[in-house]
Amino acid sequence: MSTTVSTAPRPSLVPAAALSAVVSALLLAFAAWGDGAEDHPARRFLITLTIAIATTIPVFGWAVPRARRTPDGSTAIVLAALALLSIGVYWLGPTAVLGTGAIVAGWGRKAPLQRAAVALGTLAVIAFAALSLLELIR
Repeated sequence: MSTTVSTAPRPSLVPAAALSAVVSALLLAFAAWGDGAEDHPARRFLITLTIAIATTIPVFGWAVPRARRTPDGSTAIVLAALALLSIGVYWLGPTAVLGTGAIVAGWGRKAPLQRAAVALGTLAVIAFAALSLLELIR
């Protein structure tokens, strides 16, 4: 069985992990302070940011490197599925990290599951951004 690996440049893990944490932090701040019903936005922000950062460690420390080593794309699609499922609890903060992990894990690969992971991870990050920003107008 042969595997084809693309020569397209793949994003580095440290900047991708940092970017996902920064995007999460910004959107979680919008959600915390934009929610008019929130009595303690700073506490909410710190708790949700801690969850997002805690999610970053296994995603970019274990799952994404594993996905880069395996050619089938199963790890990347699992990350994408988890990102989509976490939209149901987007206010906890893991969605952007999981979505970015799925994008990085599937980027530049030709397997159908990896391409799907990139698309679904992108969809999850966009949905997270939209839901977080909707907190501002409620």
